[in-house]
Amino acid sequence: MVTLVHHIYLLSMQRYNLGNPFVLRNSAIRTRQDAAVGAGECAKPRPRIHSSFHLPKRAHFMTTQLRALVNARLIDGTGGPARERSTVIIGGERIVEVTDDRPLPVSVEVVDLGGATLMPGLIDCHTHHAAWAQSLVTHPEPLGLLVSQTVAALKVTVEAGITTARDLGGLERGFVDAVDRGVIPGPRLQTSLIIVSPTNSLMDHHPVSGGAINSRGRYEIWPGLPEPWCDGPVAARAKVREVIRMGADVIKIAMTGSMTFAARRPHRPLFTEEELAAIVDEAHLEGIPVCAHAHGDPGAILAVRAGVDTIEHGTYLTEECAREMADRGTWYVPTMCISNWHSTLSQASVRDHTADMPARHRESIARAVRLGVRIAAGTDTNPFHGFGRTGMELELLVEAGLTEAEAITVATDHSSQCLGMSADVGTVAAGKFADLLIVDGDPHRDIHLLQDASRRTAVLKGGQFMSGSLLSIADAPSRRTTAVTA
Repeated sequence: MVTLVHHIYLLSMQRYNLGNPFVLRNSAIRTRQDAAVGAGECAKPRPRIHSSFHLPKRAHFMTTQLRALVNARLIDGTGGPARERSTVIIGGERIVEVTDDRPLPVSVEVVDLGGATLMPGLIDCHTHHAAWAQSLVTHPEPLGLLVSQTVAALKVTVEAGITTARDLGGLERGFVDAVDRGVIPGPRLQTSLIIVSPTNSLMDHHPVSGGAINSRGRYEIWPGLPEPWCDGPVAARAKVREVIRMGADVIKIAMTGSMTFAARRPHRPLFTEEELAAIVDEAHLEGIPVCAHAHGDPGAILAVRAGVDTIEHGTYLTEECAREMADRGTWYVPTMCISNWHSTLSQASVRDHTADMPARHRESIARAVRLGVRIAAGTDTNPFHGFGRTGMELELLVEAGLTEAEAITVATDHSSQCLGMSADVGTVAAGKFADLLIVDGDPHRDIHLLQDASRRTAVLKGGQFMSGSLLSIADAPSRRTTAVTA
């Protein structure tokens, strides 16, 4: 059934001139391609998009007129203090100028923020938006319903102020292209497509009964995506090539077991050193980063020494591993949200070994901060515990010892660096995308308000208003509008 549905999907993409959904990469890669074209290389014509696939847009979304957001408390994402009465001028998708409040030409459309806080859109480096989560085996629902739920999840994410996200397992390339082309709302996306795993590990699902078995005798995991399994360095290298060919922006590997499966322990290495070396070498040859699902040693430190770019989770990060990460510049994406969620599960098989997770995780974060490990924000958000929770992750980072300003910098500037996107997102600066979050209040004093939808005045992505009370106010015909009173 999945194969048939996927075939129909590909035919529909061709019918509406949307091209191959697996070909395009993220905006950073397309920017490099555009630069090559400007240098004189041949360019392929971009396919036209059928009008029925466009999102309905308000007229102000498409205007090229300059818009000035004035009277803002500016948190620019660099970690510095907030600047009162600041002005951010937007032209099209990007920020034109950041300045102190000053008189503006009559031709500039002005929106008065009334002292509300303006900051970069948040970045979540670890998400799972696909409604089928880790496997189709456990989902009896129709695939069309699951696809619709995935579209809804992407919308929830961007409307929560998360304007950039990295999806680390399950999200097919077509969703990324659909967001990029304006077919559906969502954050800027990177995707790993799958979680590369050896046999009898994190992604090797074997239900007691039921489930669709494919032609190779495996249970169907994700629709339209390559199988995640590989064994031995030759097969591991081939798997990386396959995943990159299918459009992955990052390679994710399962380096240790999971907290929710007692038989797959969260410390034991799943890949051998030879397999790890092949994976990292092949990915880096293609300029693709590698992130490792790893809760603790010895699995985590083996991944670090093999040269992975990020450690995801790091629940039981040892002093030795943290020091190695600091020395090598390995990023740490803690995902405190998922630790807290795991610790609340009622199943005895899970509860017995997850009750102390939040406390141990806080210790790991404090250790990483003390040793100078680079930290980025990630939630591991998924269909089981909800989407749009980066604000909650920042609350938990503050509980772990970071200041409010440090936590915000982790979810903006630092996360943009982790994703290799700092030239375009992560701070409020001239030349970057106008990906902005406007909130009523001061998150430097109260980090909790970032998760409070009622305090979310506006979310902008590429200069477009995606959500918030300011959305309707910005449509007003008058040139000068007061948005909020903070």
